[in-house]
Amino acid sequence: MFIKVLLLIVLTFSTTIFAAEKIRSYQVSENPLKMDKIARQFEVVQKLTHGFEVYVLEEDVEAFLKIAPHAVLLEKNVHENELQNLEKSATQYRDFAKVESDLKTIAATYPKLTSLDTYGVSKEGRTLYSLKVSTGGENKPKLMVTAATHGDELITTEVLFSLTNELLAGYGKDSRLTKILDSRDIYIIPVVSPDSFEARERYVQRQDPNRSYPWPENPTNKTVDVIEAMMNYTNKMKFTGSLDLHAYGRLVMYPWGYTKKAPVNTADVGGFKDIVQSMAKDNQYTAGQISTTIYVAEGSSADYFYWKTGTKAIAVEIGREKIPSYNKIPSIVNESREMMWTFLEYFN
Repeated sequence: MFIKVLLLIVLTFSTTIFAAEKIRSYQVSENPLKMDKIARQFEVVQKLTHGFEVYVLEEDVEAFLKIAPHAVLLEKNVHENELQNLEKSATQYRDFAKVESDLKTIAATYPKLTSLDTYGVSKEGRTLYSLKVSTGGENKPKLMVTAATHGDELITTEVLFSLTNELLAGYGKDSRLTKILDSRDIYIIPVVSPDSFEARERYVQRQDPNRSYPWPENPTNKTVDVIEAMMNYTNKMKFTGSLDLHAYGRLVMYPWGYTKKAPVNTADVGGFKDIVQSMAKDNQYTAGQISTTIYVAEGSSADYFYWKTGTKAIAVEIGREKIPSYNKIPSIVNESREMMWTFLEYFN
């Protein structure tokens, strides 16, 4: 009886997590002019063998189909498979309260290596946390690693916590990890969008957070609260390098996303190519410029960080699922580990 009641509670909780936001997935294979119009209004998720996968909020389907009447529906609700995996995993994936608790535990466990800072509050009152990992000293590269810009990409937060704990536990024991920490200041942000993360939703206030940054051709692009806080934080910190973890697609990418043109600075382009190719060497991810590896994406974090402060900004699409079955997490951590260490080591 108890097991049945517990199962009912879990299922009831899980089926309400995704109730508010419904996103459809479509395959489109349109001409470039049509695709440019689609990309300006909707999220192009990945490149397929024949065309592209596009996410469309249910209330925007009519407008989308006017642009792409021949689009093929792939999924009526992209959260359904994620919901099933979340049901199987029960409460194993972190909610935001667990994120807060684990950050405080890390800071208490490694007081000489970490400090827990904040850089704002979300619209619903959740604290925006940044965990600084440093052995002290001055004139070190400042690197930022972020996850869960999209609140439904739970795997990114789990991977980031796993590798952060591994990095800290290895200090003084593993020569490679010790050198990484001694030579760099690292800022860990495991959840960029806590409100949508808590709701297990992709978007923030019905807006894609990773399309809501300004970019060179639209410096006044409308943004959302958590992205505005992130913009203020990064403009203040002026990070040398940044790594933004997303899911899914097995990709490592660099700016620009808003245009198919490469950055004007050829030295920057060479550096970007070197970083992403090195990061993708071990796990065989596809490496390249955002706009040519997937499609044009206006308003991304990578473009904004690079444009505003010259940050060597990298975006990664981890694995093949946003919320894989919990028992798959160790293998995804394994395929992400060398990529993470390679990114951190690039800056010295």
